[in-house]
Amino acid sequence: MYEADRKLVARMLAGEKRAFDEFFNTSAQRLTAFATRRSGLDAASLEDVVQNALIKAIRRLASYRGEAALFTWLSEICRHELADVRRKAARQPVHVSLFEPGTTEVAVTQLLAPEHLEPVAELNTEQRRAAVMRVMGSLPEHYAVALEAKYGDGLAVQDIARLLGLTIVATQSLLARAREAFREQWRESAPGAAHGGLAL
Repeated sequence: MYEADRKLVARMLAGEKRAFDEFFNTSAQRLTAFATRRSGLDAASLEDVVQNALIKAIRRLASYRGEAALFTWLSEICRHELADVRRKAARQPVHVSLFEPGTTEVAVTQLLAPEHLEPVAELNTEQRRAAVMRVMGSLPEHYAVALEAKYGDGLAVQDIARLLGLTIVATQSLLARAREAFREQWRESAPGAAHGGLAL
């Protein structure tokens, strides 16, 4: 089903430079978008996550069997990288001393933030974004990939069908089931979902 992906991996395993270029050119930007939607990391941290995921994928190429799309396989590696980052962050101390160099200036800047920035609104937006990421993370992999391709990457159904190796009808059915699963999870787990659902 994923013959093109299997051929690309075979070319990389054979050491073909053009195949590696094709892999990185088609994967890096999409993987960055994937990681961005699933984390609140800054640009430098996102770049590290994506690079680590790509490096690990290259090292594990021989384990790719073509049972899923290559990007789906790569996304799972990226998921683990993001989970590692979250675990490491959870082990860090949560307090910040104002006596450490540079922290006083940051604290004062935050305290003096202008009113037009509306910190309450920004906080609500960030909380909503985090809730969406939690719900997406709870969905089956094929549902999450389909929804991210449709609403995150803006792909047409035909492109998603090619990505997943499905017919257009099967892809439309998958998207319908994925949207319903998202709505169900959103109603159950997202704060205030009953008063402000997402339009999917």
